Amino acid sequence: EEDGRKWLGKTVLLPDKERGGVTSKTFLNVTFEETLADGEFFLSVSYGGKDLYENQWKFCEMEEEDEEDRWIFCPYKPGSYSWVISRKIPNYLPKGTYKATARLTNENEDVILCGFAEFVL
Repeated sequence: EEDGRKWLGKTVLLPDKERGGVTSKTFLNVTFEETLADGEFFLSVSYGGKDLYENQWKFCEMEEEDEEDRWIFCPYKPGSYSWVISRKIPNYLPKGTYKATARLTNENEDVILCGFAEFVL
């Protein structure tokens, strides 16, 4: 725990030997105190201190079209869960410092999980 925040995982950047460029690999460990049957996932990314991307999705529906790589299967009963999520970082992104903020809310709009990342391409 650091500054009242609890470490839930880590993201590393790895060379993508098959497609070139970089792939992010996130290791996430979380414990849900209550059933998570619905909610929203928010993501914002900045580059060089300026807003680059922002979006939100219904958490339980955000991967329905990507059945092969899907890792979200609602509802989640109370308990501990671990995931490893790999994502290709587009080759066209400029080099520099990126900051990402993510948060997950439940069906009552309570924030139940949030994360921060900073990385340099």
